[in-house]
Amino acid sequence: MEEMAPSLLLVEDDQDFRETLQAEFEDKGYRVKTCASENEVAHILKQENFRFAIVDLRLQGEWGLDIVKRLKDSQATCRTVVLTGYGSISTAVEAIKRGAVNYLTKPVSLERLEKALWVDLPPENESPDEPIESLERHEREYLEYVLNQCGGNISKAARWLNIHRQSLQRKLRQTGLK
Repeated sequence: MEEMAPSLLLVEDDQDFRETLQAEFEDKGYRVKTCASENEVAHILKQENFRFAIVDLRLQGEWGLDIVKRLKDSQATCRTVVLTGYGSISTAVEAIKRGAVNYLTKPVSLERLEKALWVDLPPENESPDEPIESLERHEREYLEYVLNQCGGNISKAARWLNIHRQSLQRKLRQTGLK
């Protein structure tokens, strides 16, 4: 008897990246459905159950962790991995609290991403062959993202981050951004 291909829900707003991941997982034998927003996820969850899900942390104006919670509430056995380019300890903890089984930062190899779907990967199991991203790098990338979203306006970025403007300026000097 032939075993059914594992079903995978892929929630990613970057169309090129979404299509690339879809093709790669389909080549590995997965049945992949893709979505780019929480509304699309809500619609597809009414029609189909998934064994696995990969959810981007930041979607266009939406928060991927809300989707993780929705998945956990509606399909408790779905193993969800959060994938992000802006990782932080606080969002990793929140992702796990909401039901994710793993939290990975981009860039990540397809092999590592697939392994994260099937196996819980504690940090100490990191492969020495894969580069470990530094917290400083993630902080710098996040600050770049926020500044970009605020059009380079430091006062607006400080309000977004809920910190004093002087603290943000000091942080920007430390990271070499300003």
